[in-house]
Amino acid sequence: MEGQEYVYRMKVIIAPGLGFLILYPLLLGIVSYFFKFPELYMRIFTAIYLSTALIILGLWIVAKSRKVIIQEDAIVFRSLFGKKILKPVNIRKVSFFWTKKDEEIVQLRVGKKAYYLTNLYFPFNELLTDLEEFILKNNIRSNLSSHYGLN
Repeated sequence: MEGQEYVYRMKVIIAPGLGFLILYPLLLGIVSYFFKFPELYMRIFTAIYLSTALIILGLWIVAKSRKVIIQEDAIVFRSLFGKKILKPVNIRKVSFFWTKKDEEIVQLRVGKKAYYLTNLYFPFNELLTDLEEFILKNNIRSNLSSHYGLN
């Protein structure tokens, strides 16, 4: 059975990059109008701009491919780099944390590896609800009750 698919929100990481791609040539054009840069400097600035554009494009492609699927019998992390299936028997512990900025983070411990879920996955509230149901259904060790003040 295919579970609910949660996608990675790219606006948070891509918007500053697009702002840079728009502002950099404008500011460089204004500065180069008043100060005549040698051709070597302009080539260096162009190389910086093009390499940054490629990095932002790469981030966009990777972020677009990231997904989390919570099924009845597994949690699936899918991206451009492959698919990782976490079965309930392999998950040692699920921990819920709050950051100083009041953002919730979920840590899934599988062996010596840790997988994280943050509010960059959309819709995060539904993801948390499905994850809580998955934890309770499969009797996975977690700090769920103490995290929400149920103790």
